[in-house]
Amino acid sequence: MASKEELKQMLGAPIHLAPNTYLHFYNGGKLRAEFVGEPDPKDDFRSEEWIFSTNRAITPGRDNPPDKGFSRIELPNGEIVLLKELLEAFPEETMGKKHAEKYGSDLGILVKIFDVGDDAHIPVHWHPSPEFASKYLNSPYGKNEAWVVIGTRPGAKAWIGWRENVAVEDFRKWMEAQDVETMHQHMHEIIPKVGDVIFLRDSFVHSLGSGLCILEPQEPTDWNILAEWEGFPYDKEDGTLGLGWDVALEAADFTAMPLDYLNNYVKRTPELLREENGSREDVLVPEEARKYFWLTRLTVTNKLSMPADRGFYCAITTQGEGKLVGAFGEKPIKRGKSVFIPASLPAYEFVNTGDKPLEVVCCYPPEIPD
Repeated sequence: MASKEELKQMLGAPIHLAPNTYLHFYNGGKLRAEFVGEPDPKDDFRSEEWIFSTNRAITPGRDNPPDKGFSRIELPNGEIVLLKELLEAFPEETMGKKHAEKYGSDLGILVKIFDVGDDAHIPVHWHPSPEFASKYLNSPYGKNEAWVVIGTRPGAKAWIGWRENVAVEDFRKWMEAQDVETMHQHMHEIIPKVGDVIFLRDSFVHSLGSGLCILEPQEPTDWNILAEWEGFPYDKEDGTLGLGWDVALEAADFTAMPLDYLNNYVKRTPELLREENGSREDVLVPEEARKYFWLTRLTVTNKLSMPADRGFYCAITTQGEGKLVGAFGEKPIKRGKSVFIPASLPAYEFVNTGDKPLEVVCCYPPEIPD
């Protein structure tokens, strides 16, 4: 554990976030490892990287130590400590008074990367709404999420929502038989490409095939109700969050998802927020997402200023290389690296130092109304 004086040295500048991966129940990790710059990238079940998290990760069928999932930072002396320590020591400086008063030392958002390896897939599953989680899981958070596609392999695809209304009784029969093919046949199939953004509301049934590497900002939970168990290191009842299937099925939406909604709302078209010096910032999620998280993408051809009035956020470089320049001096950034921007940080600039656009995704906590 770091001293308060050691932690205080981190304030006043962007804070690089240390690697934070672990074994998951589905195989993958090669594209994730390549993205963050690990040597010898391969699929080894280290398929998730929790970049920005004050949440404990609990993975069915794996060891779950008490600090699993919590983000790490590196002190000036090289020691790796939990980001949570810094937030607890300096809540107002790191997160702002309003956020600290409501959430304490919790970020209120979780940002991770997940990578589905060759011959692997993420099961058919869904996430509870905040209302369902409040009623059954003793949590104010559900799991609304966004996907920013940062890598693909040949044949990558995903399934989102139903093409037509599905009777719960029919779905339960498919589930009991572990008939995943029939489930997928009744769902919308999409083929994501790098740069695509998808906003996925709670309760939507979905699944991901092999070959997708996703940057995922979301509500700060790991609530997953898993309708598949064959071939995974957990049993049938482990996928219900301890609720049993009668209750767990109540969290899913079995009504048809209109194609117009899928193509024009779930699949996002970035909306220009501002332009400066030939660079731009786009909003990636709809206005309603602000109560869960907010998400913008910077495309920096030269430089782009960042104001000091946005509170705290996590900035993940998804393409190119550059530096952050401000009163703190300069901090280098490049593809796959992430920084925590404390609420107290003065205005600064992103500067592109490479030969192609610098692309950065900024992930913000939920908006707190005045």
